[in-house]
Amino acid sequence: MQHGLKQSFILSITTAIALLFVSCGESKVAQCNKIIKVANQASTLGQEFGKNPNQSKGSKALTELAQKIDPLAQQMKALEIKDEKLQGFQGRFLKLYQDIIKELNNAATAIDKKNSSAAKNSLVSLQKSGQEENSIVSEINSYCSGK
Repeated sequence: MQHGLKQSFILSITTAIALLFVSCGESKVAQCNKIIKVANQASTLGQEFGKNPNQSKGSKALTELAQKIDPLAQQMKALEIKDEKLQGFQGRFLKLYQDIIKELNNAATAIDKKNSSAAKNSLVSLQKSGQEENSIVSEINSYCSGK
């Protein structure tokens, strides 16, 4: 009987230590919030850009938007995320922002060179990026809300 008590005690101690380590790490919700905060900032930039018709014309405006998104891409990259699923979302957002920056700069260059075909291709790529963003946002919201 004493042997069973000793095993139970060791199991209890082991469980307590494991819980201590788990509680020391950031919760899933906290990690979700870090990613979502950066994603919301990027989304706000895009919305503001789209609402201002005077600003959204010309290559300079596109280049400036790319320059505003770049620090957010760096912030997303720098987030310390432990949850593997959230790391996947983080990577997808980072790639998305890098693609958007590239296409904004490509569109600006195409406009400067008066290459309407290249500008149109960049616009199509940016629209696809918008669809990808919607998909990622929907997936991360579902994961983070536990659904």
